[in-house]
Parts: sequence; C-alpha cells; structure tokens
Amino acid sequence: MKPVQTWAKCAFLFSLGILGGVGQAAASPLDEMISPVSNPVNFEDPRAITELRPIYIYHKLGENFATEGGDVRVYALQARFALNDRLAFIATKDGYVDFNPDKTLPKGDGWANVAGGLKYAFYKDNAAATIATAGLRYEAPIGDKDVLQGKGDGVFQPFVTGGTKLGAVNMLAQTGFRVPIDNDDSTFYDADLHFDIPAGETGIGMLYPLFEMNLVQVVESGNRLPIPDEGADVLNLGSSKAAGKGILTGAVGFRLRFCKSTDFGVAYQFPITQGAGSNLFDWRVTSDLIWRFDLL
Repeated sequence: MKPVQTWAKCAFLFSLGILGGVGQAAASPLDEMISPVSNPVNFEDPRAITELRPIYIYHKLGENFATEGGDVRVYALQARFALNDRLAFIATKDGYVDFNPDKTLPKGDGWANVAGGLKYAFYKDNAAATIATAGLRYEAPIGDKDVLQGKGDGVFQPFVTGGTKLGAVNMLAQTGFRVPIDNDDSTFYDADLHFDIPAGETGIGMLYPLFEMNLVQVVESGNRLPIPDEGADVLNLGSSKAAGKGILTGAVGFRLRFCKSTDFGVAYQFPITQGAGSNLFDWRVTSDLIWRFDLL
C-alpha cells in the first residue's frame, strides 16, 4: 500500500472516532510484532509501548461449573506508558463486569478490581527481533463484591515475558505467578504462548492469523468457596478444593493492522483440558482495539 493511501486510511478511521492518532513508522522488526489477544489481563507484550487498549470479553460458563452455565461480559480499558525504550508503566485490569450465572449465584454487575505495575526489558536486540522483559503487578481489591471482586487484601503478580522471530513467525511467551497477600485467595501459576504470521495486505490492513495457548494452574487453594474450579485469569474465587488443578485453553484468531499505530484483534478461546479445574470454561471471545502513540 502506498504511503499516501496509508495516511489517508488512518485519517479516515480517525474521523470515524476509531483512531485518535497516527504513530511513527516501524523502526525495527520488534515494532512489526503484534500483541497477544487472549488472556489479556495476564499475557503481557514484552515491549515498552505507549498505548490505550479497549477490550470486550464474552465468556460462556460451562454447564458443569458451580453456576450450571451462564455468561460473564467484561468491558475494560488497558493503558500502558513507555517511560523509555525499556521501561513502562502498565495498567492491565479494570473495567465493568456483567455476571449472569444460570443458577446458584445471583446475577450482578459492577466494577472489577484494578491492577497495575511496571515492566522492564532486561534484554533487547532490535536487529534480531528478540526481547525479554520482567515485570511486577499489584491487583488492588477495590471492585464490587456482586461480581466476585473486592475481596481479600490484594494479589502480587511477578512475571517474565519475551518475544522473538522464528523465520516469518512471531512468537511471544510469558510465565509468572499470582500470589495473594492473605490466605483467602488462591495462588496461581500462569504460562502463555502466542504464534502469529503476517499473511499479507487485505486492503484495509495487514492480516496476522494467530494461535495461542494459556495455562492457569492453582498452586495453593484459597479458603472462600468449597468448589474444585477456579476463576482462570479474571476472577480469583478462593476455591478451597482447587489445589493442583488447572485449565489449559487454546485460542485462534487474528489481528488486523490498519496502520502503524492501530491494531484490531479477535480470538475464540476454548478449553483443551476437561473435568474438575476446567469447568469454568465453555468458550470465550475476546476482542480489542489497540491505539499506540508517542508522548515522550
């Protein structure tokens, strides 16, 4: 696509209110990577980038879960601010939750807990498109109890995330723990993997088909609900019978890069494991819009 056409397209998106600005041209292969879509609260892009990211999640609850089905809808806005090319402030959990269980628990809606922190790229090779980053988040329990938030004393989340290119394929991976301050919440181990490949220009942007896998493993049970299933990435139910259980999910989807500053993504997520520990998931759709810009 010609440069004039690209800038005209971005200006058109801005006029529709989808895009609030146009970023600079990519300076290295790292800039050409895309961010993961599934598990957006925990699966962190290793790059230090300034961006806003509105997110919508529709999560279908499994019929064997404690609620005997239902759904959860999440409306959120993530923000990241690059302090330099390696260090960034991240605000990765917030938003509004609409909780609609079929049975057992009452329906409710309200605000989610808020989580934020810092990440630092301790290894970065622009030419080789390889980066490794460590970070720490804290989740403050200030959400509404009607949507299973606002309980406990908060959770710390140390993590390591990285990315590289394998030929034409981009790969991102993350691992980390969620460690509660009190004993009522559960302790988790998280591991995430992402692959994508640029598939070509579509006329409205570059298409990146993607595949992702997400593991949430309960390391230590909480002391709140006497059930064997936990809340995956968004919820911490404090389930007292969930120790040693976990859920592995897969996700297929794509990102569409309208221009250098704006990506749209969508992914369909499904459980790979079955039985106790995995019943929270029937299926999920996550969609987002990322707008990157420069402030410094």
